[in-house]
Amino acid sequence: MENKQLLYENVTTVLTYMEPNCRFNLALYIPSIRKAEKAAPLHINRLKLEENRFGVNETEYNARVYRECQAKTKAFGGDGEVDYDLDDDGFEMGYEENILPGDILLAELRTNRRHKLNKLKCECSDSCNHYIRLYVSGSMTQLPYANMKIYQLMKRLLTIFFGNRNGEWTIKQMILEDRVLRWPVDTRKPIVQNIEIGQYSPSKLNVVQSLIDSSVPLTSLKMGFFTSSLSDHPLLKNSEHLIISGYPPYRSLPDLFPLQIQKMSITTGIQVHHHEIIIFKLMEKPRPIGVCYSFFTYAKKDLSTLDLPEVLEISTDYMKLAMGSEAVVVVQYTKDDRRTWLNMEVVSRKI
Repeated sequence: MENKQLLYENVTTVLTYMEPNCRFNLALYIPSIRKAEKAAPLHINRLKLEENRFGVNETEYNARVYRECQAKTKAFGGDGEVDYDLDDDGFEMGYEENILPGDILLAELRTNRRHKLNKLKCECSDSCNHYIRLYVSGSMTQLPYANMKIYQLMKRLLTIFFGNRNGEWTIKQMILEDRVLRWPVDTRKPIVQNIEIGQYSPSKLNVVQSLIDSSVPLTSLKMGFFTSSLSDHPLLKNSEHLIISGYPPYRSLPDLFPLQIQKMSITTGIQVHHHEIIIFKLMEKPRPIGVCYSFFTYAKKDLSTLDLPEVLEISTDYMKLAMGSEAVVVVQYTKDDRRTWLNMEVVSRKI
């Protein structure tokens, strides 16, 4: 019994330091280590999840449908492959039609389908062979399409890799597509450091919060934001750095500053004539000490030409503004990777 326990502990230690894809593959071929594989701590640098593919670190798992008739007639590109499932009538199957237990919708349901393949450019007979192809790092495995569809294969692979995991696992960077997430039914929530969720919606924030271990703060949360309002959310509060890839309309700027976030960055360039407006909006109300806002900009504005109240110091690209008796707002232009940023930080007046 002691030898078995020692062997289990040794295997768990080795698996902890093994590259994740190698580790998954090893567990597939050696059933005796599967229990240890699920219990061993797992560290993933990058996990990107899409509808018909996903990537773990540098390895991508890509599923496609191959039809001989389509390849022979050179229809739709000529290689006979498409990256989505087809129903019995030749229509593309929408992701909302294939929801399995554990799956999570990340986008609104689609109401229309794409073109019908069968009768537009090729006739598909009963003798035509259809296959599902799985590409992994240049190698290809082919299976009869009648036995499994893309969404089923994606679900199966993600369940094999991440399902029933009871050991702690961490993801340095997680990227989600704006469709459906084929998540395992039963697994431990991962600790995620940085996450990209596509376009913002309150429902998507709810989904992400239920998916990850929210007891550990996010280092960064990146999302697109083009709507007119952005409300506070526990996931935003739990993020040290909110990165917005998309400049929100002017009317929504007041919604950004009250959010309880330590650091916020807008990565889409803003116009010079908005700089003064942004500073005025920040100064309208007292802000917590320590918050920082960064706006990517295409050009600088001479800050010494601005007519602002409570100015303590001012120059061409630097100024200090009093925010009550306890805080100071430091406004300055900085450069990072050849890009210019308008930074505004609230600091203690005692510093």
